[in-house]
Amino acid sequence: MNPTFWQRIDGLARSACPFTITLLLTILFLVPLRIPNLAEVIPSILLISVFYWTLYRPDLMPIWAVFGLAFIHDLLSGILLGVGPLILLLFCLALNSQRKFLVGASFPALWINFFILSSLAFLFKWVLIYVLEPGIPDYRPVIFQNLTTVAVYPAFSWIFALIQRTLLKD
Repeated sequence: MNPTFWQRIDGLARSACPFTITLLLTILFLVPLRIPNLAEVIPSILLISVFYWTLYRPDLMPIWAVFGLAFIHDLLSGILLGVGPLILLLFCLALNSQRKFLVGASFPALWINFFILSSLAFLFKWVLIYVLEPGIPDYRPVIFQNLTTVAVYPAFSWIFALIQRTLLKD
């Protein structure tokens, strides 16, 4: 039996859910709030979301979507164009190499792995900015943003798991 028009629209909307949620959260977290030094500690929701969806639903977060999200983030945040996509694509490659071990792992193991991968991603971002821009960038915002990203990972992981259970049933 062929699916109806509305069933196809529903399936398309469900499959676009991780990309859309990640895009909306990324835009929301980039809204300037005019609080001094807040941008330096805002967690990277993009990194959390890419980690979760690439790990559990790689079919719904393909590499082209990761590239597009990172490129949009670079455009909106004012960072050097291309740094974000490079970092996230390398992040995905590292995550995909460990995917078979992490899918069935306990949450503390996932959290530790996320801490390691996000630390490497933030370190690589700092190194790229150091190489590509004049002057030495301050390392403290990178450390604080990494720590806040790791700290809020459990909450967002729970939210994404809830979305996956309710909207993305197989």
